[in-house]
Amino acid sequence: TTTAVIDYQKVVREAVKEIGYDDSAKGFDYKTLSLLVAIEQQSPDIAGGVHVNRTNEDLGAGDQGHMFGYASDETEELMPLTHMLATKLGSRLTDVRKDGTLPWLLPDGKTQVVVEYKKDSKGMITPVHVHTILISTQHTEDFCDISKQREALIEHVVKPVVPANLMDDKTKILINPSGRFVIGGPQGDAGLTGRKIIIDTY
Repeated sequence: TTTAVIDYQKVVREAVKEIGYDDSAKGFDYKTLSLLVAIEQQSPDIAGGVHVNRTNEDLGAGDQGHMFGYASDETEELMPLTHMLATKLGSRLTDVRKDGTLPWLLPDGKTQVVVEYKKDSKGMITPVHVHTILISTQHTEDFCDISKQREALIEHVVKPVVPANLMDDKTKILINPSGRFVIGGPQGDAGLTGRKIIIDTY
């Protein structure tokens, strides 16, 4: 348990502002959001089972988590290529929104990448081709033209991230395949956050 005094209102509002929800027209605004802080002290039973009166060799885990995924030598990051590309596409979406390159982008978005692999005679697999790239991203009301979205996202997001030698005319690039995506973030998901946290927990 910490003795620090944390201004939760300030921390949360600054995080929401940094994400980009800074106007009620986007469905969520750091200036006007309602924030209920209901944080209590952790049970002393947990501390007793983790570190109190225990040697360094006998320390327990203070929390539980679900771990999944694997390390791979496919990339310098030691992550599978599909995960690395999807993560970098998501990061690039944020960059081009915040630097004004694509001012019609809004904060909510998700990416997925499917890669084809080749298996050699020794059982080693190597990525050879990006089969599908999916980008679903929130956009302003005045920029609903999917063809224009597609052109801009391929030029400013896909091409800077996905190696050209892994793409060809057979690569499927799906941009907002469900169509309009104006309402997003907490407003689009019934006011909740974290409903798809699995996407970030590899």
